[in-house]
Amino acid sequence: MFKRLLFACALVTAALFNAPARANAQGAAAEPPLHDTIIVLPFENTTNQKEYNWIGASFADALTDLFAQAPGLSVVSSDERELLYQRLRLPLTAQPSRATMIKIAREAKASLVVIGNYSVKPAQEAAAGGEKTVPLEISGTARVVRVNEGQLWRTFDFGGAVTNLQRTQGALAYNVLYLRDEALTLSLNRVLELATKVPPRAFESLVKGVMTDDLEKRSAYLQNAGREYAKVHPGEIYPEAEFELGNLYYQRGDWKNAAEHYSKLKKGDTHYGEAAFYAGLSKQRLGDLKGALDTLVTLASDLPLTGVYNNAGAISLQAARQEKTDAERDRLLKQAIGFLERARETDPQDPTVLYNYSYALFMSGKFPEATDQLRNLLTILPRSGEVLFLYSKALEKAGQTEAATAADNEARRYLGKPYAQCQTEWQKSQSIACISLRVVPAFDVAQSIEIQQPVVDTTAANAQDIMEKARKLYAAGQDDEVLPELNRVLMIEPMNAEAHLYIGRVYQRRGDLVRAISSLKTALFWDAKLIDAHILLGRIFLEQGDRAQALAHARTAIQLDPNNQEALALYRQVETGAK
Repeated sequence: MFKRLLFACALVTAALFNAPARANAQGAAAEPPLHDTIIVLPFENTTNQKEYNWIGASFADALTDLFAQAPGLSVVSSDERELLYQRLRLPLTAQPSRATMIKIAREAKASLVVIGNYSVKPAQEAAAGGEKTVPLEISGTARVVRVNEGQLWRTFDFGGAVTNLQRTQGALAYNVLYLRDEALTLSLNRVLELATKVPPRAFESLVKGVMTDDLEKRSAYLQNAGREYAKVHPGEIYPEAEFELGNLYYQRGDWKNAAEHYSKLKKGDTHYGEAAFYAGLSKQRLGDLKGALDTLVTLASDLPLTGVYNNAGAISLQAARQEKTDAERDRLLKQAIGFLERARETDPQDPTVLYNYSYALFMSGKFPEATDQLRNLLTILPRSGEVLFLYSKALEKAGQTEAATAADNEARRYLGKPYAQCQTEWQKSQSIACISLRVVPAFDVAQSIEIQQPVVDTTAANAQDIMEKARKLYAAGQDDEVLPELNRVLMIEPMNAEAHLYIGRVYQRRGDLVRAISSLKTALFWDAKLIDAHILLGRIFLEQGDRAQALAHARTAIQLDPNNQEALALYRQVETGAK
């Protein structure tokens, strides 16, 4: 057993350090752009063992975190990626098609996308000798795609024991970074150090917990992740596990435990902003308004989002309604108006913000200003009973009796049963306490992410026209003219396999076989059944003396079309060794 473990580790180490060389052998080196934005999608599990789907998710998260350490490279975070999936109505566990992959990357304004697949060989009982198990082995391929050109830039093979998964991910991250910039200042050892920062057992428990839909199992996995982390890092917490436990309790409505776990995250932790947001809401629902405000006021200085400002303002108003001391009440009202004005600056037409801002003006005795704000809000929410009730009372206080009566009749109509209680409280104490304040219930990552809205494709016909022109130019031997046209096609349709095929043909005709192979492989990346690309690749590999690859493409071409004469001729050439 021990010998086999040493052998597995040796294989992993070899894979880690030889990967850059393998990658460079697959195509010509390219100068890195001045700046890139990269997105990593969850890797696809090609086996039937769904219990290993967590590995694919872990690749996306781990590579994303590691890429964020590289200078000159912007990274689409895991939260941002999830938001993109939601916008495209894709399940988080879905494996998008390659066309959808490009759409996701383009909406994120990414210039590079990393995708991959893997298989896992399950642990097996040893045949004899009393040894228990052989470690799980993982093997797979990662692909780096240039988004704007739809170009498959490089492929990387990876593999090793699952117990060394984080080290494998670190090596893969380094290879991608080195591909982009050979002058990379991050060393392999430093990247591997960052990759293995979390103990393997803690990391595995975390990802399994996030992946399962069974809430009891999720709780057990996440708590185990925290324990395993603490074994290696005594006195420290595992921020990701605490965040996910906070989410679990929040979903259950267990505000006390949710607040406790969310509050363990500190500034600088990956999910600090979101955790503080929900910690504030949890404390509010527990009735701990002071604790909620302490959390949200601090967060507002770190994360200037509309929802944070709104909630800090709304809870300040709620605290002011309960405050008995005039000085403290005035302070809370002033604080509320300050936060809500900042929220209004970030989103002038947000109805929740306008509602709370109007409420704050009303409580501050600024009735004419409140009337103006509520009149504007009614253009957005014309049938809101609460808005109409506030509007009628603001008009009443402002001395506009006739308009107040008309608004009150509308409030009675749309507020329904609560109207009687609200009106009684108003007549008794001029109180509007029965009209609730409004908090933003969900942390909106979109407020801090600039994402392009989906655009309806109106250029398909134009791309086909350009492609037809390119075919004619190629047939006429006008290679200098055809390449710009083919690049125009790819600007419109980056996944157009035929355009990549013709680029490969041009480079092959020019004798630039490295670029020809790269373009033809990209064509097959987008359309694996493109028989002409297989035939041309077979001819190039045969010319280079690589009979194994030539034979593989010849066989694939014949499988696609057994009667294709060019495929049959290529096969005969390879078999006889003729050129």
